[in-house]
Amino acid sequence: MKPTRYASCNFKRLLPLIEGIDQDKTSRQYEAPGFMPLFIENLGYTDRHGCPVYSLTHYGEQNGDMMADPDMTFAVDFEAGTVEPLTFQNDYMGLYQQVYKHNAAGQLIYSPSLRASLDDFLRQWLKNINDQGFLKN
Repeated sequence: MKPTRYASCNFKRLLPLIEGIDQDKTSRQYEAPGFMPLFIENLGYTDRHGCPVYSLTHYGEQNGDMMADPDMTFAVDFEAGTVEPLTFQNDYMGLYQQVYKHNAAGQLIYSPSLRASLDDFLRQWLKNINDQGFLKN
């Protein structure tokens, strides 16, 4: 499948967040004054192409529960230098979306429009993360 429009751009913006995540340390937390903490985690599994899957999440708290606002998962192809969006979740909105899922017959289907939308969202979110100072720690 052809990479998304911002697959390479998102990869370049994501790399500083992923640095230091390996077998020994599977996640990192970032802080920026005035913003919810940001977490990136290697989820410990791969996509159907063998690329590691990561999550990027801001967490807030509501009634003592941690709430994702938002949470995205994506596969990172280090050889190609690309990122493939997989899921989007926002607990405050009760929203969970999957780019790839199996239908009732067990066939893998995907939503090209959601894939493009999440690709663009990730591009803007990663720009905001940088502008908000999360990488200045």
